[in-house]
Amino acid sequence: MKSEQGPYGGRPPGMPGPFEGAPVTKWLLIINVAILFLQALMTNPGQQVFLQRFGHFSIQEGIYELQLWRFLTFQFLHADLSHLFMNGLGLLFFGPHIERWMSSRVFLTFYLLSGFAGAIFYTILFFLPGFFEGYHPGIPMVGASAGLFGILAAFYFVAPNARVLLFFVIPLQMRTLGIIYFIYESCAVIFNWHNAGGSAGHLGGAIFGLAVLKSPPLKNAVIKLSQIGAQKTSPRSQKTQDAKIIREDQRSPLEISKEVDRILDKISAQGIQSLTPKEKETLNQARRDK
Repeated sequence: MKSEQGPYGGRPPGMPGPFEGAPVTKWLLIINVAILFLQALMTNPGQQVFLQRFGHFSIQEGIYELQLWRFLTFQFLHADLSHLFMNGLGLLFFGPHIERWMSSRVFLTFYLLSGFAGAIFYTILFFLPGFFEGYHPGIPMVGASAGLFGILAAFYFVAPNARVLLFFVIPLQMRTLGIIYFIYESCAVIFNWHNAGGSAGHLGGAIFGLAVLKSPPLKNAVIKLSQIGAQKTSPRSQKTQDAKIIREDQRSPLEISKEVDRILDKISAQGIQSLTPKEKETLNQARRDK
């Protein structure tokens, strides 16, 4: 579809930005970048990264020494720029869609709990025989990957037929990509591949994400937890709801998928003659994209 430009070559009035309706995603990215920058400033050559020393998660510090803050702080630390780039890219692509779908408060709670679940799942497997042979309890874990995999699981749940580009080249349905990731991360844990502990965190975040969306009691618990400290509960934050539909030429795969489902339901209830020209065009475009 053709995209209009404003009088100075920018976005025309009314066209949403990449973070419209997703302030939490934007600030998560800003905070992660800022912390990595601080790490670089505060670390002398040849020394352990200062912030990682006090913020990483490990069995030794997080469990044996009960330094429970590490379940949270490790999610905002990254090993290096490439580590942050990959996690940040996933958060940039998928975070805004899920945040608009959940509401910002619920999204933040869901994201942080997914990271927490990643550390818990790694801990459980660490103490089970047959996993992480040769791993030392002091091995550190850092990164936003567990929270990101919770977001990926949510995207998989609400838009399994949405198309994504693996490595920016290979078009796949989200359902297929989810299966590929699950098999790879499971094999990494079972066969103790490189970064098996990180893969355990990824699986923990994804399992938690799916569990929340499939279990109404767990979902309601996350929603209630997100309202702690809120002055007033808005109707939008009381439940998970559909993403806002925006300009047709700017809609995400998630939003298009949900809109197509709505149009098909309308056809079933009222007949194809009830469709507006815009709805017909949306349906035809979805057929052409398959």
